[in-house]
Amino acid sequence: MDKTFGKNLRLTCPTDTTDNTTVLDIRSPNVFDNRYYVDLMNRQGLFTSDQDLYTDKRTRNIVTSFAINQTLFFEKFVFAMLKMGQLSVLTGNQGEIRANCSVRNANSNSFLSSVVENVAQEFIEM
Repeated sequence: MDKTFGKNLRLTCPTDTTDNTTVLDIRSPNVFDNRYYVDLMNRQGLFTSDQDLYTDKRTRNIVTSFAINQTLFFEKFVFAMLKMGQLSVLTGNQGEIRANCSVRNANSNSFLSSVVENVAQEFIEM
C-alpha cells in the first residue's frame, strides 16, 4: 500500500471500532469511470482483494488495460453486467452460506479461482 494513502486511511479510521467511512475511489469518488484501476496501479486500493487484482500476474494486465483505456472499461463493464444478469440465483444447498464471510467453507470447491482464470482467459482472447 502506498505510504501516504495508508497514513491518510489511519487518520480517517484510527481504530477498528471507528464509525468513520471513506470513499472507494480517491481520484473521482462521485463519478463512474476507470479511475479506481488507476488507484490500484498506484497501490491505493482500499480493499486487499481489489489491490490483489493488480499484484496478481493473472489479472494485472486487465487492471492496466482498464486504467489506460476508459472506453475499454465501459465496454467490458456493460458486457459483465449483461452476463451477471443472466445468472440464476443459487437456492437451497446449491449455494453456500459462509461460516466466516472472508473465508470459503472448508468443503467448498475453488469456484473463485476458476472464475478469475475464466475471466482472464476471456480477456486475453478478445
